[in-house]
Amino acid sequence: MIEGVVIKGVASRFTTDTEEGIKECFARGKLKKDGDIRVGDRVLIQKEGKDFVITKVLERKNRLIRPYVANVDLCFIVIAPVPAPDFMLVDKIIVNARMNGITPVIIVNKTDIADERFLNGVENDYNNVAKVLRTSALTGLNKDVILEMSKGKTACLAGQSAVGKSSLMNALLGADKQETGGLSKKTERGRHTTRQSEILKIGDARIIDTCGFSMLELPEDFRPQDLVYYYEEFADYALGCRFRTGCTHVSEPDCAVRKAVNENKISKNRYERYCVLYSELKEKWRKRYE
Repeated sequence: MIEGVVIKGVASRFTTDTEEGIKECFARGKLKKDGDIRVGDRVLIQKEGKDFVITKVLERKNRLIRPYVANVDLCFIVIAPVPAPDFMLVDKIIVNARMNGITPVIIVNKTDIADERFLNGVENDYNNVAKVLRTSALTGLNKDVILEMSKGKTACLAGQSAVGKSSLMNALLGADKQETGGLSKKTERGRHTTRQSEILKIGDARIIDTCGFSMLELPEDFRPQDLVYYYEEFADYALGCRFRTGCTHVSEPDCAVRKAVNENKISKNRYERYCVLYSELKEKWRKRYE
């Protein structure tokens, strides 16, 4: 048996990085039927005739649905001034990352075309939430910071199409390896240029370029009252709520979190999105047996 890491997958064919080099492998049997092999998975492979076959997926420390990857340490959430950011999507990715023990980092790309008002707005909303890093695939701004943060870790790029994930990856690689695209003139939405996730090694870092996506749902069994645990900026203020452990910070009286929002200690924009997301989860939970 040889142990390796899946660095790319297309249908039932997987590229695996092992101590014996890169191996092209097939999934067979139950693994092929289940289809649950993800980029980032640690696997055992063996040779059968001329082919290498994945025989087992080793225990994961985490897994994400979007992007469909496993064993991730860092999630770089890439946004840009164009296309207009979907901050609800950003907040959902942060919740998913924290549920899985993954450190979220917000990367504001295309700073070469962004104005200070946009950049400051993002930083003000997220300065108590996650590290916010200004970057530009065009100029290479903070490329070294991204690589230093990723050193010895597996990181993934996540976010909408056309925010420049593949261009940023090319800047990190120092080569035009990843296909890049742009906005559709008709819809002003991003074109999907990355068609499957792939791990690219840059020094001691493993960085996963992923497909862009515009929608993300939290798990079906996610309880609405648990949402507050993934908004870490609420924690210190929540101790002052009248109902402390039972306060959802939506409508309860004497809520210290809402007071902090009114005093501009917590981002009003992010809090309002929290309320919308809480309401959506509450409605979904109510209908779960229908």
